[in-house]
Amino acid sequence: MIYTVRAFVRLFRLDRALSASFGVIFTGLFVGDLVGLQPEYLVAFLVVLFSALANFGFNDYCDLEVDRSNHRLDRPLVQGSLTKGAVLVVTGASTLLALGLTLFLNPTARLLVLVGLPVSLFYHVGVKRVFLLKNAFIGLTNVGIVLLGSLVSDAVVEPVAVYIAAIGFFVALSYEIMLDIADVQGDSAHGIDTIPARFGVKAASWVSVILGLGAVIVDPLPYFVMVDPRLHGDALFLLLILVPVILRLSISISLYRDQSRENVLRLKKRAFRNLQLGCLCFLVGILY
Repeated sequence: MIYTVRAFVRLFRLDRALSASFGVIFTGLFVGDLVGLQPEYLVAFLVVLFSALANFGFNDYCDLEVDRSNHRLDRPLVQGSLTKGAVLVVTGASTLLALGLTLFLNPTARLLVLVGLPVSLFYHVGVKRVFLLKNAFIGLTNVGIVLLGSLVSDAVVEPVAVYIAAIGFFVALSYEIMLDIADVQGDSAHGIDTIPARFGVKAASWVSVILGLGAVIVDPLPYFVMVDPRLHGDALFLLLILVPVILRLSISISLYRDQSRENVLRLKKRAFRNLQLGCLCFLVGILY
């Protein structure tokens, strides 16, 4: 039983799923809509959580052969600790839960989920094989989370939400291109057209680094430009945000120097934690 629970935890990538869910809460706080105990934000949190679980599960279901080629032993289907039938059942259940919970959201937020979730699931069937669409789509999922967090309370997308969404898009784009470097062998064998598959891992590392450096430049921008009055001229925010900025520079330098699969997988964890740290710095700056 314990072994099965661990397999589902790996299938669902709970750390990433929860990070996406908390993105709704973070956005609500950032745009000023979430000011107390508001049930609609709990509902939105759960909608994103179950949507993420459905997508991660369906991704593994559809990508089983590709994951085998890439020797992804961290995937329970490749490892044999879960069956395809079990994965399909929990994916379907998660999808139904996410869709059912939208009944408790306002019509605008509900429409975003009712359109976005089926499209995201359809993406795994074969759309991801289209050049650049795979990377852009993952970036757009981050945008969708931010938009949902902004729409939950008042059905209005605040300008500052657009700023957060833009950062989320390019950070996700950089992250996904970096991951494609590690999976280039299996992707190429199965006809998945990625930047490293088409132009080589060195060119892909350059693209990932440039996008990542763009985020480095934009992160401290609210200190210098009136993006949000709570962060403008806030020395504490600037001091805090410089930490993930410096760490991001370190990740970029490491990727530029070494595009080996082993190094990319190490950087994958560092980049994910760096994203979380950046969100925390923004949150402290806002609440301070």
